[in-house]
Amino acid sequence: MQGSRRHPELDNMPDFLFENTLILSDPREENCYSTIKDYCCPNFTLASFTAIISLIQLSLFIVMCFLGDFNLQKTILQFSDETLDTFGRCSAYNVKYKLEFYRLLTCLFIFNNVKDLCGELLLQVIVVSMAEKFIDKKTTLFLYLITGVAGSITFIVFYDQNFEGNSFCVFGMVGLIFGFIIQNSQQDEARQVIMQVTIFILIIGIIGFFYKNSLIFGIYGSFLIGIIIGLIQPTQNRIFYRTKMKFVGLGVIFMYFTGFIYIFFSFRMPSHPIEQQ
Repeated sequence: MQGSRRHPELDNMPDFLFENTLILSDPREENCYSTIKDYCCPNFTLASFTAIISLIQLSLFIVMCFLGDFNLQKTILQFSDETLDTFGRCSAYNVKYKLEFYRLLTCLFIFNNVKDLCGELLLQVIVVSMAEKFIDKKTTLFLYLITGVAGSITFIVFYDQNFEGNSFCVFGMVGLIFGFIIQNSQQDEARQVIMQVTIFILIIGIIGFFYKNSLIFGIYGSFLIGIIIGLIQPTQNRIFYRTKMKFVGLGVIFMYFTGFIYIFFSFRMPSHPIEQQ
């Protein structure tokens, strides 16, 4: 078997992304499982945060299947509204009038149906395991939750619907990775990444517009917070000394949370989600 080396198509990517990572030049030199793992989630292990959080979400889904009810008129294994509300689905109405702030967090761990479960867990294994390469488990957990909550807060400012917010966490970690790449890139490379980020944001916006996906505002919120944290968060590969930039980033995050919370409690008058159906 030939020695392993980075695939030629990845030569322009920053070196820190591939430290201690095995990417073979010819997929035929490895079996199918190893090839998929090397290209999609090279940093995923059973002891990683990604595996633990995914197992918790999968276990919760199984518990909901045994203890909850289903809406048989919709997708296969589509939970009923009562079951989703019991297990922590969030809405602006519950947060403002019932003061159920815990739902901003619990909605990150539940899924509407088996289709959402499969899609989100697949993205999570790829994206979060990549972000976990740069930071430890505790920091990954904190950033995973804070970007998810940022998406939840952004959503309730604009919409009254019930929602499950796991996608906020995933796109928050995507923003985190973009921030890490910009931080560790040279000036020209950083400009290229910024252009890619802009294109990515536009694509997500277009998809959300045509599919009338109201989660798009929450995704934007978590993605933005993820990028800012990625720009100011020291990684295991590089110590970040620009203190002024760090304080600016923390200030932006603080103003984002406090500003949206103030707008929500001062000006929003959400109606009960059932009234909109």
